[in-house]
Amino acid sequence: MEKYSRWRDAGTGIQPFLPPVPPRTDSSLLITLSNVIHIIVGPIQGVVKLVLISLVTMLYILFVPVVGTLLTPISPLKRVWSRLFSTIFLRLVLFLTGFFHIKTETISIRKSRGSNGAESPNVRNGDVIVANWTSYIDIIYLASRFNPVFTQIYMETNKIKVISLWEAVRLVGKIPELKPSSEDTLYTVQELSQKAKKGKWGPIVVFAEGTTTNGRALLKFAPVFEDYKVDQKDGNFQIMSFKYEYGNMPPTYTVGNQFFHFFKLCSQFHNTLIVKSLARGEAPCSPNSIDSAITGSSQDPVGDLLISSLGNISKLRKTNLSMSDKRDFLSYYESRQKSKK
Repeated sequence: MEKYSRWRDAGTGIQPFLPPVPPRTDSSLLITLSNVIHIIVGPIQGVVKLVLISLVTMLYILFVPVVGTLLTPISPLKRVWSRLFSTIFLRLVLFLTGFFHIKTETISIRKSRGSNGAESPNVRNGDVIVANWTSYIDIIYLASRFNPVFTQIYMETNKIKVISLWEAVRLVGKIPELKPSSEDTLYTVQELSQKAKKGKWGPIVVFAEGTTTNGRALLKFAPVFEDYKVDQKDGNFQIMSFKYEYGNMPPTYTVGNQFFHFFKLCSQFHNTLIVKSLARGEAPCSPNSIDSAITGSSQDPVGDLLISSLGNISKLRKTNLSMSDKRDFLSYYESRQKSKK
């Protein structure tokens, strides 16, 4: 759309904020019949799935936050309980949403190792999961797999705030915030990583882009890793990428009504998610990592290494756009929607 052309990256020609156009398919009688069935049956399926997902969500709230609070005095039991039922109920939510099978791959970026020699990462308490951010489905997947600590980035500070699973899901559809409130507790990534390790809270998730894209490219990372040093060998980073394959509506979410997007996602017969992880020991600041020298006067050299690693495993190109550009884009988009009413 030409009216949004100012948010097209000049270097790559990619527009990372608008919903991507579904790929073209050859028309045939079978495909046409399938589309007709989808139009008729899809909404009915969507309503049924929403009801079932609502029931599963209520069970999740009962078993995890509510019962988990009662188990607070017995912290080891609380962690096991929360991890177990988060895995069960949230994976069921993904299943009902159409993600019947989630493909996972471990990628090595060392030529000497090859794909067969890549060891799967071992995600531990206090590890920092760095990933591209494309949808609320990313959040649910990470919660079902690792029961991690989610975080929020602000544009005017290089620190992060701890947020809940629900806050993380809702954050996907919000305009990136400039600064936290005076009551918020902020941490550097390294501080929160150390607290999570000591308290055995699980890994922490940092979406360093600060906002979602449509999965076609990477935004510039916010400089939240500037307290790390390039030669530091205890960074405990885990690099992951999310990619969705689709034929009709993309599961990626950048703009629009979030509930309606979720309803349409549930109306599709199936959805596909591919999760790629960087092989063990290859992330920047790992004990055996071979980090490239940083040239120039980068504010966040470790962040530069992390986005380079993420780009290598995801095969996504880095743009010169940031969460500030997404904020301007959403403000413009919302102003146009209001003017139409």
